Amino acid sequence: MFTAILGNTRIRWAVIVLLLASNIIMAFAGVYALKTSPTLFFDSEIITLREGIAITQIENQEIDETALWKLPVFFTPSKERAWWDTQKTIDKILKEKKQVIITFKDKSDVSWQVIANIGHLTTGDIIERVGLVYLAWIIYLISALTVYKRHPTTPGFVSAFFLSGLALYLITLTPVVHRPIFLDYFWLSMLVKIFFVASTSQISMVHFALIFPKRKKIIARHGWILSIFYGYSIAISLLYLLGFISLKTTLPLLIFWVVVMLTGLAHSMLKDPDAFMRKQMRMTFFAILLVSAYFVISMLFLLHIEENMLVNIALFSLLLPFSLILSLDNQQIYQDRIMVEINSRKEKERIHRELHDTVLNDLASISIVTEGALRFLNQDPKLVNNRLHQIKEYTADSSRQLRNFLWVIDDRQSTWDDVVDSLRRLGYDLLNYQDINFEIEINDDDIRIPLPSPSIKHAIYQVFREALINVSKHAKANNVLTTITFGKNIVIIVISDNGTGFEVSRIKDTSYGLLNIKNRVAENNGELVVKSSPGKGCQIIVQFPLK
Repeated sequence: MFTAILGNTRIRWAVIVLLLASNIIMAFAGVYALKTSPTLFFDSEIITLREGIAITQIENQEIDETALWKLPVFFTPSKERAWWDTQKTIDKILKEKKQVIITFKDKSDVSWQVIANIGHLTTGDIIERVGLVYLAWIIYLISALTVYKRHPTTPGFVSAFFLSGLALYLITLTPVVHRPIFLDYFWLSMLVKIFFVASTSQISMVHFALIFPKRKKIIARHGWILSIFYGYSIAISLLYLLGFISLKTTLPLLIFWVVVMLTGLAHSMLKDPDAFMRKQMRMTFFAILLVSAYFVISMLFLLHIEENMLVNIALFSLLLPFSLILSLDNQQIYQDRIMVEINSRKEKERIHRELHDTVLNDLASISIVTEGALRFLNQDPKLVNNRLHQIKEYTADSSRQLRNFLWVIDDRQSTWDDVVDSLRRLGYDLLNYQDINFEIEINDDDIRIPLPSPSIKHAIYQVFREALINVSKHAKANNVLTTITFGKNIVIIVISDNGTGFEVSRIKDTSYGLLNIKNRVAENNGELVVKSSPGKGCQIIVQFPLK
Protein backbone atom coordinates (compact mmCIF):
# COMPACT_ATOMS: atom_id res chain seq x y z
CA MET A 1 0.00 0.00 0.00
CA PHE A 2 2.79 2.39 0.95
CA THR A 3 4.60 1.69 -2.34
CA ALA A 4 1.37 2.27 -4.30
CA ILE A 5 0.84 5.64 -2.60
CA LEU A 6 4.46 6.61 -3.18
CA GLY A 7 4.15 5.63 -6.86
CA ASN A 8 1.21 7.96 -7.54
CA THR A 9 2.45 10.86 -9.67
CA ARG A 10 -0.08 13.34 -8.29
CA ILE A 11 0.81 12.48 -4.70
CA ARG A 12 4.49 12.84 -5.50
CA TRP A 13 4.01 16.28 -6.99
CA ALA A 14 1.77 17.27 -4.08
CA VAL A 15 4.53 16.29 -1.61
CA ILE A 16 7.20 18.20 -3.54
CA VAL A 17 5.01 21.30 -3.91
CA LEU A 18 4.12 21.17 -0.20
CA LEU A 19 7.79 20.98 0.75
CA LEU A 20 8.74 23.81 -1.59
CA ALA A 21 5.90 25.98 -0.26
CA SER A 22 7.00 25.21 3.31
CA ASN A 23 10.55 26.23 2.41
CA ILE A 24 9.49 29.57 0.98
CA ILE A 25 7.18 30.32 3.92
CA MET A 26 9.87 29.49 6.48
CA ALA A 27 12.50 31.50 4.59
CA PHE A 28 10.35 34.62 4.96
CA ALA A 29 9.47 33.65 8.53
CA GLY A 30 13.17 33.37 9.42
CA VAL A 31 13.95 36.82 8.03
CA TYR A 32 10.90 38.26 9.79
CA ALA A 33 11.97 36.62 13.08
CA LEU A 34 15.46 38.16 12.85
CA LYS A 35 14.01 41.52 11.84
CA THR A 36 11.44 41.79 14.66
CA SER A 37 13.18 40.02 17.54
CA PRO A 38 14.67 42.14 20.36
CA THR A 39 18.37 42.77 19.81
CA LEU A 40 20.72 44.15 22.49
CA PHE A 41 22.89 47.17 21.60
CA PHE A 42 25.66 48.96 23.51
CA ASP A 43 27.22 52.10 22.03
CA SER A 44 25.36 51.33 18.79
CA GLU A 45 27.11 47.95 18.55
CA ILE A 46 25.24 44.62 18.63
CA ILE A 47 25.99 42.68 21.79
CA THR A 48 27.02 39.10 20.98
CA LEU A 49 28.53 36.23 22.91
CA ARG A 50 32.32 36.35 23.09
CA GLU A 51 34.88 33.75 24.04
CA GLY A 52 35.76 33.99 27.76
CA ILE A 53 32.94 36.44 28.60
CA ALA A 54 29.62 35.19 29.96
CA ILE A 55 26.28 36.90 30.54
CA THR A 56 25.15 35.95 34.03
CA GLN A 57 22.10 38.17 34.52
CA ILE A 58 19.56 40.25 32.59
CA GLU A 59 17.72 42.57 34.94
CA ASN A 60 16.84 40.27 37.87
CA GLN A 61 16.83 37.06 35.84
CA GLU A 62 19.77 34.80 36.62
CA ILE A 63 21.21 33.15 33.51
CA ASP A 64 23.39 30.07 33.49
CA GLU A 65 25.65 28.99 30.64
CA THR A 66 23.11 26.67 29.01
CA ALA A 67 20.48 29.40 28.66
CA LEU A 68 22.58 31.05 25.95
CA TRP A 69 23.06 27.90 23.87
CA LYS A 70 21.90 28.31 20.30
CA LEU A 71 19.93 25.04 20.49
CA PRO A 72 18.47 23.07 23.44
CA VAL A 73 20.82 20.13 22.99
CA PHE A 74 19.92 18.08 26.07
CA PHE A 75 19.49 14.34 26.47
CA THR A 76 16.51 14.68 28.82
CA PRO A 77 13.17 16.37 28.06
CA SER A 78 13.06 17.97 31.55
CA LYS A 79 16.27 19.94 30.95
CA GLU A 80 15.05 21.01 27.53
CA ARG A 81 11.75 22.25 29.03
CA ALA A 82 13.74 24.26 31.60
CA TRP A 83 15.73 25.83 28.74
CA TRP A 84 12.52 26.82 26.97
CA ASP A 85 11.13 28.32 30.22
CA THR A 86 14.23 30.50 30.52
CA GLN A 87 13.90 31.65 26.89
CA LYS A 88 10.26 32.56 27.50
CA THR A 89 11.13 34.58 30.62
CA ILE A 90 13.94 36.47 28.90
CA ASP A 91 11.70 37.16 25.89
CA LYS A 92 9.07 38.67 28.18
CA ILE A 93 11.63 40.93 29.89
CA LEU A 94 13.04 42.21 26.59
CA LYS A 95 9.59 42.95 25.14
CA GLU A 96 8.51 44.95 28.21
CA LYS A 97 11.51 47.31 28.26
CA LYS A 98 13.51 49.61 26.00
CA GLN A 99 16.65 49.23 28.09
CA VAL A 100 17.93 46.43 30.30
CA ILE A 101 20.82 46.00 32.72
CA ILE A 102 23.13 43.17 31.69
CA THR A 103 25.71 41.62 34.00
CA PHE A 104 28.87 40.17 32.44
CA LYS A 105 31.61 38.03 33.97
CA ASP A 106 34.99 37.04 32.56
CA LYS A 107 37.23 34.04 33.28
CA SER A 108 38.74 35.80 36.28
CA ASP A 109 35.28 36.11 37.87
CA VAL A 110 35.36 39.88 37.37
CA SER A 111 31.80 41.15 36.92
CA TRP A 112 30.46 44.37 35.43
CA GLN A 113 27.19 45.77 34.25
CA VAL A 114 26.08 47.76 31.23
CA ILE A 115 22.82 49.36 30.23
CA ALA A 116 21.87 47.88 26.87
CA ASN A 117 19.38 49.39 24.48
CA ILE A 118 16.82 47.10 22.87
CA GLY A 119 16.53 47.52 19.13
CA HIS A 120 16.30 45.45 15.96
CA LEU A 121 18.62 44.18 13.25
CA THR A 122 18.76 46.14 10.02
CA THR A 123 18.15 44.52 6.65
CA GLY A 124 21.86 44.84 5.91
CA ASP A 125 22.75 43.04 9.15
CA ILE A 126 20.39 40.18 8.26
CA ILE A 127 21.75 39.81 4.72
CA GLU A 128 25.30 39.76 6.06
CA ARG A 129 24.39 37.06 8.57
CA VAL A 130 22.27 34.70 6.44
CA GLY A 131 23.04 35.61 2.79
CA LEU A 132 25.36 32.70 1.98
CA VAL A 133 23.12 30.08 3.57
CA TYR A 134 20.09 31.46 1.73
CA LEU A 135 22.06 31.23 -1.51
CA ALA A 136 22.83 27.56 -0.80
CA TRP A 137 19.15 27.08 0.07
CA ILE A 138 18.05 28.46 -3.31
CA ILE A 139 20.42 26.03 -5.06
CA TYR A 140 18.86 23.16 -3.10
CA LEU A 141 15.33 24.15 -4.14
CA ILE A 142 16.31 24.52 -7.80
CA SER A 143 18.06 21.14 -7.62
CA ALA A 144 14.97 19.49 -6.08
CA LEU A 145 12.76 20.76 -8.90
CA THR A 146 15.33 19.94 -11.55
CA VAL A 147 15.99 16.38 -10.45
CA TYR A 148 12.33 15.38 -10.34
CA LYS A 149 11.46 17.15 -13.57
CA ARG A 150 14.29 15.39 -15.38
CA HIS A 151 13.81 12.06 -13.59
CA PRO A 152 10.11 11.48 -12.74
CA THR A 153 11.00 8.07 -11.29
CA THR A 154 11.10 6.78 -7.73
CA PRO A 155 14.85 7.56 -7.29
CA GLY A 156 14.20 11.03 -8.79
CA PHE A 157 11.30 11.66 -6.41
CA VAL A 158 13.26 10.43 -3.38
CA SER A 159 16.17 12.69 -4.35
CA ALA A 160 13.84 15.68 -4.72
CA PHE A 161 12.20 14.86 -1.37
CA PHE A 162 15.58 14.63 0.32
CA LEU A 163 16.93 17.86 -1.20
CA SER A 164 13.82 19.89 -0.39
CA GLY A 165 13.76 18.41 3.14
CA LEU A 166 17.42 19.30 3.65
CA ALA A 167 16.71 22.79 2.31
CA LEU A 168 13.94 23.18 4.92
CA TYR A 169 16.37 21.96 7.58
CA LEU A 170 18.92 24.61 6.60
CA ILE A 171 16.46 27.48 6.26
CA THR A 172 14.87 26.90 9.67
CA LEU A 173 18.19 26.35 11.45
CA THR A 174 19.76 29.50 9.94
CA PRO A 175 17.88 32.22 11.92
CA VAL A 176 18.28 30.17 15.12
CA VAL A 177 22.05 29.93 14.76
CA HIS A 178 22.56 33.40 13.26
CA ARG A 179 20.61 35.34 15.90
CA PRO A 180 22.82 37.70 17.91
CA ILE A 181 21.81 36.22 21.30
CA PHE A 182 18.04 35.97 21.58
CA LEU A 183 15.12 35.35 19.25
CA ASP A 184 11.43 36.00 19.70
CA TYR A 185 10.12 33.03 21.73
CA PHE A 186 7.27 32.22 19.35
CA TRP A 187 9.54 32.17 16.29
CA LEU A 188 12.36 30.36 18.11
CA SER A 189 9.95 27.63 19.20
CA MET A 190 8.44 27.25 15.73
CA LEU A 191 11.77 27.26 13.90
CA VAL A 192 13.36 24.66 16.20
CA LYS A 193 10.35 22.35 15.91
CA ILE A 194 10.24 22.57 12.11
CA PHE A 195 14.03 22.19 11.99
CA PHE A 196 13.69 18.93 13.94
CA VAL A 197 10.88 17.60 11.72
CA ALA A 198 12.82 18.57 8.57
CA SER A 199 15.90 16.75 9.85
CA THR A 200 13.93 13.50 10.09
CA SER A 201 13.07 13.74 6.37
CA GLN A 202 16.69 12.91 5.65
CA ILE A 203 15.75 9.29 6.27
CA SER A 204 14.82 9.38 2.57
CA MET A 205 18.52 8.99 1.75
CA VAL A 206 18.37 5.49 3.25
CA HIS A 207 15.50 4.80 0.86
CA PHE A 208 17.59 6.17 -2.04
CA ALA A 209 20.56 3.99 -1.10
CA LEU A 210 18.38 0.87 -1.28
CA ILE A 211 16.87 1.56 -4.72
CA PHE A 212 19.73 3.22 -6.63
CA PRO A 213 21.08 2.28 -9.09
CA LYS A 214 18.94 -0.86 -8.76
CA ARG A 215 16.33 -1.88 -6.24
CA LYS A 216 17.85 -4.14 -3.59
CA LYS A 217 16.37 -7.63 -3.38
CA ILE A 218 15.13 -7.08 0.17
CA ILE A 219 13.09 -4.06 -0.97
CA ALA A 220 11.80 -5.87 -4.05
CA ARG A 221 10.56 -8.74 -1.88
CA HIS A 222 9.44 -6.76 1.16
CA GLY A 223 8.29 -3.31 0.04
CA TRP A 224 6.73 -2.71 3.47
CA ILE A 225 10.24 -2.09 4.83
CA LEU A 226 10.07 1.38 3.31
CA SER A 227 7.22 2.22 5.68
CA ILE A 228 9.60 1.61 8.58
CA PHE A 229 11.85 4.46 7.44
CA TYR A 230 9.09 7.02 7.02
CA GLY A 231 7.14 5.61 9.98
CA TYR A 232 10.22 6.24 12.12
CA SER A 233 10.43 9.79 10.78
CA ILE A 234 6.79 10.52 11.61
CA ALA A 235 6.93 8.81 15.01
CA ILE A 236 10.10 10.57 16.15
CA SER A 237 8.70 13.93 15.02
CA LEU A 238 5.47 13.43 16.98
CA LEU A 239 7.35 12.32 20.10
CA TYR A 240 9.46 15.47 20.00
CA LEU A 241 6.56 17.80 19.31
CA LEU A 242 4.65 16.27 22.23
CA GLY A 243 7.65 16.67 24.56
CA PHE A 244 8.38 12.99 25.20
CA ILE A 245 11.92 13.13 23.85
CA SER A 246 14.60 15.82 23.62
CA LEU A 247 16.51 17.18 20.66
CA LYS A 248 19.69 15.25 21.35
CA THR A 249 17.96 11.92 22.08
CA THR A 250 17.76 11.04 18.42
CA LEU A 251 21.46 11.56 17.68
CA PRO A 252 22.49 7.87 18.10
CA LEU A 253 19.65 6.82 15.78
CA LEU A 254 20.72 9.44 13.25
CA ILE A 255 24.21 7.96 13.19
CA PHE A 256 22.67 4.47 12.81
CA TRP A 257 20.66 5.53 9.76
CA VAL A 258 23.73 7.14 8.20
CA VAL A 259 25.58 3.82 8.59
CA VAL A 260 22.65 1.94 6.97
CA MET A 261 22.64 4.40 4.06
CA LEU A 262 26.39 4.15 3.48
CA THR A 263 26.23 0.35 3.73
CA GLY A 264 23.54 0.26 1.02
CA LEU A 265 25.57 2.49 -1.27
CA ALA A 266 28.78 0.55 -0.58
CA HIS A 267 27.00 -2.71 -1.41
CA SER A 268 25.94 -1.31 -4.81
CA MET A 269 29.42 0.04 -5.43
CA LEU A 270 31.09 -3.31 -4.74
CA LYS A 271 28.52 -5.91 -5.81
CA ASP A 272 26.78 -4.56 -8.90
CA PRO A 273 27.58 -6.93 -11.81
CA ASP A 274 27.75 -4.03 -14.26
CA ALA A 275 31.22 -2.42 -14.30
CA PHE A 276 29.84 0.92 -15.49
CA MET A 277 27.36 1.09 -12.61
CA ARG A 278 30.10 0.25 -10.09
CA LYS A 279 32.14 3.19 -11.37
CA GLN A 280 29.02 5.35 -11.29
CA MET A 281 28.38 4.46 -7.65
CA ARG A 282 31.90 5.43 -6.57
CA MET A 283 31.24 9.06 -7.37
CA THR A 284 27.88 8.99 -5.56
CA PHE A 285 29.24 7.06 -2.59
CA PHE A 286 32.24 9.28 -1.87
CA ALA A 287 30.25 12.52 -2.26
CA ILE A 288 27.59 11.29 0.18
CA LEU A 289 30.25 9.83 2.51
CA LEU A 290 32.05 13.18 2.77
CA VAL A 291 28.89 15.18 3.41
CA SER A 292 27.52 12.58 5.83
CA ALA A 293 30.74 12.57 7.83
CA TYR A 294 30.77 16.37 7.97
CA PHE A 295 27.08 16.43 8.90
CA VAL A 296 27.44 13.83 11.69
CA ILE A 297 30.45 15.65 13.13
CA SER A 298 28.46 18.89 13.19
CA MET A 299 25.59 17.10 14.94
CA LEU A 300 27.95 15.71 17.55
CA PHE A 301 28.98 19.30 18.31
CA LEU A 302 25.52 20.91 18.10
CA LEU A 303 26.32 22.77 21.31
CA HIS A 304 29.17 24.62 19.62
CA ILE A 305 27.56 25.37 16.24
CA GLU A 306 28.71 28.82 15.19
CA GLU A 307 27.55 31.02 12.33
CA ASN A 308 30.64 30.23 10.26
CA MET A 309 30.21 26.51 10.89
CA LEU A 310 26.63 26.54 9.57
CA VAL A 311 27.76 28.47 6.49
CA ASN A 312 30.49 25.88 5.92
CA ILE A 313 27.97 23.03 6.30
CA ALA A 314 25.59 24.68 3.84
CA LEU A 315 28.25 25.34 1.21
CA PHE A 316 30.07 22.01 1.63
CA SER A 317 26.81 20.07 1.41
CA LEU A 318 26.18 21.50 -2.06
CA LEU A 319 28.14 18.45 -3.19
CA LEU A 320 24.93 16.49 -2.62
CA PRO A 321 22.49 18.02 -5.12
CA PHE A 322 25.07 18.06 -7.89
CA SER A 323 26.27 14.49 -7.23
CA LEU A 324 22.69 13.14 -7.01
CA ILE A 325 21.56 14.84 -10.21
CA LEU A 326 24.70 13.80 -12.06
CA SER A 327 24.33 10.21 -10.86
CA LEU A 328 20.74 10.01 -12.07
CA ASP A 329 21.68 11.69 -15.36
CA ASN A 330 24.49 9.21 -15.97
CA GLN A 331 22.26 6.27 -15.14
CA GLN A 332 19.59 7.55 -17.56
CA ILE A 333 22.17 8.02 -20.33
CA TYR A 334 23.47 4.50 -19.71
CA GLN A 335 19.98 3.00 -19.73
CA ASP A 336 19.13 4.92 -22.91
CA ARG A 337 22.24 3.53 -24.56
CA ILE A 338 21.31 -0.01 -23.52
CA MET A 339 17.79 0.54 -24.86
CA VAL A 340 19.17 1.79 -28.17
CA GLU A 341 21.28 -1.36 -28.42
CA ILE A 342 18.26 -3.56 -27.62
CA ASN A 343 16.09 -1.74 -30.15
CA SER A 344 18.84 -1.98 -32.74
CA ARG A 345 19.07 -5.72 -32.19
CA LYS A 346 15.29 -6.06 -32.44
CA GLU A 347 15.31 -3.99 -35.61
CA LYS A 348 17.94 -6.23 -37.18
CA GLU A 349 15.93 -9.31 -36.22
CA ARG A 350 12.77 -7.74 -37.67
CA ILE A 351 14.49 -6.85 -40.96
CA HIS A 352 15.95 -10.34 -41.13
CA ARG A 353 12.50 -11.82 -40.60
CA GLU A 354 10.87 -9.48 -43.13
CA LEU A 355 13.48 -10.21 -45.78
CA HIS A 356 13.09 -13.94 -45.17
CA ASP A 357 9.30 -13.79 -45.38
CA THR A 358 9.12 -11.51 -48.42
CA VAL A 359 12.13 -11.10 -50.67
CA LEU A 360 13.62 -14.56 -50.09
CA ASN A 361 10.21 -16.15 -50.61
CA ASP A 362 9.78 -14.17 -53.83
CA LEU A 363 13.22 -15.27 -55.02
CA ALA A 364 12.35 -18.88 -54.23
CA SER A 365 9.10 -18.47 -56.19
CA ILE A 366 11.00 -16.91 -59.11
CA SER A 367 13.35 -19.89 -59.12
CA ILE A 368 10.45 -22.37 -59.18
CA VAL A 369 8.52 -20.49 -61.89
CA THR A 370 11.68 -20.12 -63.99
CA GLU A 371 12.34 -23.82 -63.77
CA GLY A 372 8.75 -24.50 -64.93
CA ALA A 373 9.08 -22.05 -67.80
CA LEU A 374 12.31 -23.67 -68.98
CA ARG A 375 10.67 -27.11 -68.92
CA PHE A 376 7.87 -26.03 -71.27
CA LEU A 377 9.94 -23.56 -73.31
CA ASN A 378 9.42 -25.39 -76.64
CA GLN A 379 6.13 -27.12 -75.81
CA ASP A 380 3.64 -24.50 -74.54
CA PRO A 381 4.50 -20.85 -75.41
CA LYS A 382 1.33 -19.59 -73.70
CA LEU A 383 2.25 -21.27 -70.38
CA VAL A 384 5.78 -19.90 -70.67
CA ASN A 385 4.38 -16.41 -71.25
CA ASN A 386 2.27 -16.71 -68.06
CA ARG A 387 5.30 -17.84 -66.13
CA LEU A 388 7.32 -14.85 -67.37
CA HIS A 389 4.57 -12.49 -66.24
CA GLN A 390 4.65 -14.15 -62.81
CA ILE A 391 8.42 -13.67 -62.68
CA LYS A 392 7.92 -10.02 -63.59
CA GLU A 393 5.40 -9.55 -60.74
CA TYR A 394 7.61 -11.34 -58.20
CA THR A 395 10.61 -9.25 -59.29
CA ALA A 396 8.66 -5.98 -59.06
CA ASP A 397 7.34 -6.90 -55.61
CA SER A 398 10.83 -7.86 -54.39
CA SER A 399 12.19 -4.57 -55.71
CA ARG A 400 9.51 -2.64 -53.80
CA GLN A 401 10.29 -4.58 -50.63
CA LEU A 402 14.03 -3.92 -50.95
CA ARG A 403 13.46 -0.22 -51.66
CA ASN A 404 11.31 -0.05 -48.56
CA PHE A 405 13.99 -1.66 -46.39
CA LEU A 406 16.66 0.64 -47.79
CA TRP A 407 14.43 3.63 -47.10
CA VAL A 408 13.76 2.49 -43.54
CA ILE A 409 17.44 2.17 -42.65
CA ASP A 410 18.57 5.28 -44.58
CA ASP A 411 19.52 7.95 -42.03
CA ARG A 412 19.38 10.58 -44.76
CA GLN A 413 15.60 10.06 -44.97
CA SER A 414 14.70 10.16 -41.30
CA THR A 415 12.26 13.09 -41.06
CA TRP A 416 8.48 13.09 -41.09
CA ASP A 417 8.56 14.94 -44.41
CA ASP A 418 10.40 11.94 -45.87
CA VAL A 419 7.77 9.59 -44.41
CA VAL A 420 4.90 11.63 -45.86
CA ASP A 421 6.60 11.88 -49.28
CA SER A 422 7.11 8.11 -49.33
CA LEU A 423 3.45 7.48 -48.44
CA ARG A 424 2.29 9.94 -51.09
CA ARG A 425 4.35 8.18 -53.80
CA LEU A 426 3.05 4.80 -52.65
CA GLY A 427 -0.54 6.05 -52.76
CA TYR A 428 -0.17 7.38 -56.30
CA ASP A 429 1.53 4.15 -57.47
CA LEU A 430 -1.18 1.87 -56.04
CA LEU A 431 -4.34 3.89 -56.72
CA ASN A 432 -3.94 6.37 -59.55
CA TYR A 433 -3.65 3.74 -62.27
CA GLN A 434 -7.10 2.52 -61.14
CA ASP A 435 -8.57 6.03 -61.45
CA ILE A 436 -8.95 6.32 -57.67
CA ASN A 437 -8.43 9.89 -56.44
CA PHE A 438 -5.86 9.95 -53.62
CA GLU A 439 -4.99 12.81 -51.21
CA ILE A 440 -2.94 13.27 -48.03
CA GLU A 441 -3.57 16.00 -45.43
CA ILE A 442 -1.18 16.86 -42.59
CA ASN A 443 -2.08 18.37 -39.19
CA ASP A 444 0.85 19.20 -36.93
CA ASP A 445 -0.06 22.53 -35.22
CA ASP A 446 3.63 23.54 -35.38
CA ILE A 447 4.53 21.38 -32.36
CA ARG A 448 7.87 19.75 -31.78
CA ILE A 449 7.63 16.13 -32.88
CA PRO A 450 10.17 13.34 -32.13
CA LEU A 451 11.81 11.99 -35.28
CA PRO A 452 10.43 8.65 -36.48
CA SER A 453 12.37 5.56 -35.49
CA PRO A 454 13.13 2.94 -38.18
CA SER A 455 10.53 0.56 -36.69
CA ILE A 456 7.83 3.26 -36.75
CA LYS A 457 8.74 4.24 -40.33
CA HIS A 458 8.49 0.63 -41.44
CA ALA A 459 5.24 -0.03 -39.54
CA ILE A 460 3.54 3.07 -40.96
CA TYR A 461 4.65 2.23 -44.50
CA GLN A 462 3.49 -1.39 -44.29
CA VAL A 463 0.15 -0.53 -42.60
CA PHE A 464 -0.49 2.15 -45.21
CA ARG A 465 0.42 -0.19 -48.06
CA GLU A 466 -1.79 -3.00 -46.73
CA ALA A 467 -4.72 -0.62 -46.30
CA LEU A 468 -4.43 0.77 -49.83
CA ILE A 469 -4.09 -2.71 -51.35
CA ASN A 470 -7.35 -3.65 -49.60
CA VAL A 471 -9.01 -0.53 -51.01
CA SER A 472 -7.81 -1.26 -54.55
CA LYS A 473 -8.92 -4.89 -54.43
CA HIS A 474 -12.20 -4.80 -52.49
CA ALA A 475 -13.59 -1.33 -51.78
CA LYS A 476 -14.70 -0.21 -55.27
CA ALA A 477 -13.96 3.32 -54.12
CA ASN A 478 -13.18 6.37 -56.24
CA ASN A 479 -11.81 8.58 -53.42
CA VAL A 480 -9.27 7.87 -50.69
CA LEU A 481 -8.30 10.52 -48.13
CA THR A 482 -5.45 10.04 -45.66
CA THR A 483 -5.00 12.46 -42.75
CA ILE A 484 -1.87 12.39 -40.60
CA THR A 485 -2.16 14.21 -37.28
CA PHE A 486 0.83 14.76 -35.01
CA GLY A 487 0.55 15.21 -31.26
CA LYS A 488 3.35 15.83 -28.81
CA ASN A 489 4.11 12.12 -28.43
CA ILE A 490 1.76 10.40 -30.90
CA VAL A 491 0.99 10.19 -34.59
CA ILE A 492 -2.55 9.37 -35.76
CA ILE A 493 -3.17 8.13 -39.31
CA VAL A 494 -6.72 7.96 -40.67
CA ILE A 495 -7.30 6.25 -44.04
CA SER A 496 -10.84 6.86 -45.34
CA ASP A 497 -12.50 5.63 -48.54
CA ASN A 498 -16.00 6.06 -50.04
CA GLY A 499 -16.29 2.44 -51.16
CA THR A 500 -18.84 -0.28 -50.54
CA GLY A 501 -17.92 -0.82 -46.90
CA PHE A 502 -18.52 -3.99 -44.88
CA GLU A 503 -19.63 -5.36 -41.52
CA VAL A 504 -16.55 -5.03 -39.31
CA SER A 505 -17.60 -7.83 -36.95
CA ARG A 506 -17.85 -10.33 -39.82
CA ILE A 507 -14.65 -9.61 -41.66
CA LYS A 508 -12.18 -8.25 -39.11
CA ASP A 509 -10.81 -11.62 -37.98
CA THR A 510 -10.91 -13.28 -41.41
CA SER A 511 -9.29 -10.56 -43.53
CA TYR A 512 -5.60 -11.32 -44.08
CA GLY A 513 -4.91 -7.63 -44.81
CA LEU A 514 -6.59 -6.35 -41.64
CA LEU A 515 -4.87 -9.07 -39.61
CA ASN A 516 -1.47 -7.89 -40.92
CA ILE A 517 -2.34 -4.31 -40.01
CA LYS A 518 -3.43 -5.37 -36.52
CA ASN A 519 -0.19 -7.30 -35.91
CA ARG A 520 2.06 -4.47 -37.09
CA VAL A 521 0.23 -1.96 -34.92
CA ALA A 522 0.49 -4.24 -31.88
CA GLU A 523 4.24 -4.78 -32.42
CA ASN A 524 4.77 -1.03 -32.03
CA ASN A 525 2.45 -0.55 -29.02
CA GLY A 526 -0.07 1.26 -31.18
CA GLU A 527 -3.87 1.26 -31.34
CA LEU A 528 -6.14 0.27 -34.24
CA VAL A 529 -9.78 1.18 -34.84
CA VAL A 530 -11.74 0.06 -37.94
CA LYS A 531 -15.03 1.81 -38.72
CA SER A 532 -17.21 0.62 -41.58
CA SER A 533 -20.73 -0.41 -42.57
CA PRO A 534 -22.22 -1.60 -45.87
CA GLY A 535 -22.55 1.22 -48.40
CA LYS A 536 -20.80 3.82 -46.21
CA GLY A 537 -17.13 3.24 -46.95
CA CYS A 538 -14.39 2.38 -44.50
CA GLN A 539 -12.18 4.27 -42.07
CA ILE A 540 -8.98 2.79 -40.63
CA ILE A 541 -7.58 4.74 -37.66
CA VAL A 542 -4.08 3.91 -36.49
CA GLN A 543 -2.27 5.57 -33.57
CA PHE A 544 1.43 5.08 -32.80
CA PRO A 545 3.29 6.39 -29.72
CA LEU A 546 6.42 8.41 -30.43
CA LYS A 547 9.48 8.37 -28.15
